[in-house]
Amino acid sequence: MEKIFLLSLGCPKNLVDSENILALLGEKQYIITDSPDEADIIIVNTCAFLKAAVRESKTAIKEFTDKKKYKAAKVIVCGCLVQRFGEKLFDMHGIDAIAGAGSPQKVVEAVEKAGKNSRVACFTPVPDTKDINAPRMLSTYPYAYIKISEGCNNLCSYCLIPKLRGRLRSRNEDDIFEEAESLFGMGIKELILIAQDTAGYGSDSGRKNGLEKLLDRLAKISFPWIRLMYAHPAHINEGLLQVISENRNICRYLDIPLQHIHPEILKKMNRPLIDYGKLVDTIRKSVPDIRLRTTFIVGFPGETDGHFKRLLEFVRAKQFDRLGVFRYSKEKGTDAYAMSEHVREEIKLEREKLVMEEQKKISEKALSKLAGKEIEALVEGMERNFYAGRTQFDAPEIDGKIYFKKGTKTYNAGDFCRLRIISSDEHDLFAVPACNVI
Repeated sequence: MEKIFLLSLGCPKNLVDSENILALLGEKQYIITDSPDEADIIIVNTCAFLKAAVRESKTAIKEFTDKKKYKAAKVIVCGCLVQRFGEKLFDMHGIDAIAGAGSPQKVVEAVEKAGKNSRVACFTPVPDTKDINAPRMLSTYPYAYIKISEGCNNLCSYCLIPKLRGRLRSRNEDDIFEEAESLFGMGIKELILIAQDTAGYGSDSGRKNGLEKLLDRLAKISFPWIRLMYAHPAHINEGLLQVISENRNICRYLDIPLQHIHPEILKKMNRPLIDYGKLVDTIRKSVPDIRLRTTFIVGFPGETDGHFKRLLEFVRAKQFDRLGVFRYSKEKGTDAYAMSEHVREEIKLEREKLVMEEQKKISEKALSKLAGKEIEALVEGMERNFYAGRTQFDAPEIDGKIYFKKGTKTYNAGDFCRLRIISSDEHDLFAVPACNVI
């Protein structure tokens, strides 16, 4: 049987699609390999949210379409790059088939057709969620992502997601719960809820307080940790915060992408004009031990020195635990593309640097206060001569880790252990074991 290699680029939402694709192909008796050198079929699941992601995706495709290196391999391209450029991608020499985003079954169809045909196109302009309940080949143990919706209704002026992934389409709550129970049965220790906007879950079908009801139900499954990512700030309410506060297996962690805080820039971004300072204070009052992650965009069209100064002051005042910065990227097809007063790239770079320098100081100070304290960690494996894990206050891939040396006890991925913090830097913690494996 033919061997398949899949490269997954971009966000965790794409990764879930990739896991669905691999499981469906496995059911059809294809052999999954982690080596592109021995693959008969290479699949590239792409990201195209920003120019940088488009470049990364096209670079990967060109690597695999090099027939000197991969002579026998058929190359299938799927994901957001296909939704953005469609059949124009066939202008890139060596692509045998394309399939869209969010529909794993379409990728399987492309794989099957590519064996006997060329220039196979299996995608629709707007992806749907009919395949979202497909089986999965998990690749992230001891944690797993669970996608609760597809698409987005927020229509931010800088964002291509509604064009690439469509408008918000929430999954059926029972389907999500059934998948979560299955993941728990596989031994998953941390369930991570993802979507373009998790806090908007259910609003497309008129379900009030959809996310808090879903979270409350999922918390009854005995996952040690449940984590919430990508929560739009306009949809966070007291009920949601109460559910987090009342369920100890919901991580004291909330990812709320604010993007900016100045009303003039927020209006141009088509973001909600709410008091973000008050929102942050309310969250911390409702869940006192919570850690907050956010992201900001610098250099948006029309952002003046005054606008940026207000943003930097806000970062200093609110002391976020984790923070990321993106330089505005001018993307064709967005409303912001045609705006005037675009900011020079060197100014964007300087503003990014200033925010990150400020955040580095904030993070270093906050983590240093943990020295001498004990904390629970989830072990993920070994890195060189150290065990590597995470606390509930850090999401995988994007936040810090906790490292500790191998001692007399042996730990496996998925073990929980209690550690005593001995030092830190601006990103990671360093510790020694304080107790046996839990």
